[in-house]
Amino acid sequence: MDIKALNQGKIGFRIYGDIKRSDRDILERLKNVGTCAISDGLNKFNTMHHAIKPVYEEVKIAGNAITVRMRPGDNLMLHKAIGMAQAGDVIVVDTCGCESNSVLGDLMATAAVKKGIAGIVIDGGVRDVLELKRSKAPIFAKCVTPAVGDKGGPGEINAPISCGGVPVNPGDIIVGDANGIVVIDPSIIDEVLKGAEAKLEKDNKRMEEILRGVITKPDIDEALRKAGVIG
Repeated sequence: MDIKALNQGKIGFRIYGDIKRSDRDILERLKNVGTCAISDGLNKFNTMHHAIKPVYEEVKIAGNAITVRMRPGDNLMLHKAIGMAQAGDVIVVDTCGCESNSVLGDLMATAAVKKGIAGIVIDGGVRDVLELKRSKAPIFAKCVTPAVGDKGGPGEINAPISCGGVPVNPGDIIVGDANGIVVIDPSIIDEVLKGAEAKLEKDNKRMEEILRGVITKPDIDEALRKAGVIG
């Protein structure tokens, strides 16, 4: 497929070039750290809206974004993105706010898993939800509806999009788990990962204190003293 030729299509009906992919060890570290610590490392920015949830709650994903923007109720470009994506990629879908139609079901999810796609994040609807749960498909979605859409376009692949209230650029790092989805600019990954791992270590130490019986942190009373609540 000649991607350059596709780029010459009319506005709103284009497929742009490939993305730069991160080292697998970085992605595994992010997956192990989890979205809570990463969100802290991002200073609370770039966390998608809580409505976007995993269909199978225990799934964990980390990979670079293949972005898809589609007309409400249409999924033509999502079909194409599944065909284009490489193993380990995360497809992120902007449905323009559509909640009345599903854009993915069991067949498309199975095709994505067969290719080794790390996950699909959809700011919109899916269906066949029991089948998706049973297969442990790495799908995150805003809602569930049996109503199918169509495949007429228009749409774009690997253009900047918005998903869950967060800007997503092609190649951004997407991390997802039971707590939600975070989006990381690859240019700041070292800083984010350092902060996230430090936060996780701090939380682990605090858990050890709690298990030893240190229920209230000393800085809680100190904050109350500064506020004049206690003496």
